[in-house]
Amino acid sequence: MRTGETLIRLAKHRVEAVQKLVASAEKTRSDMERRLEDLEVRAGREQRAAEADPARASTWPAFMAALKVQRGNIEASIAGVDDQLVLLRADLAEAFEEQKKYETLEERRQAREAEARARREQARLDEAALNRYARR
Repeated sequence: MRTGETLIRLAKHRVEAVQKLVASAEKTRSDMERRLEDLEVRAGREQRAAEADPARASTWPAFMAALKVQRGNIEASIAGVDDQLVLLRADLAEAFEEQKKYETLEERRQAREAEARARREQARLDEAALNRYARR
């Protein structure tokens, strides 16, 4: 195996690894958004229950305070995942660039080899033609 091919395989592996990390971070973000939506649904359900039952209405402010803390924690986690996604996407772009660079270099190397083979073949044909001409 040539060095260029090895470098391309390593670059592809890096791209795939970073893609998996990006997908994982995006899944984590969507899970957190779902948790945030669930909190909102739960708040609405608890508010209706508090309006219907005076005993639950007394605990409503404490529930909302706890809900606000949970919402803040989830939003902070989402912001952290967003920051991580920005970095991962930059890494992914860099990995793609590197892979493309190696592929381009390998294509150029192969083109040079093909050109050298063609020159050698043409030299052999020229020599054969000269030998045939000299024998006449």
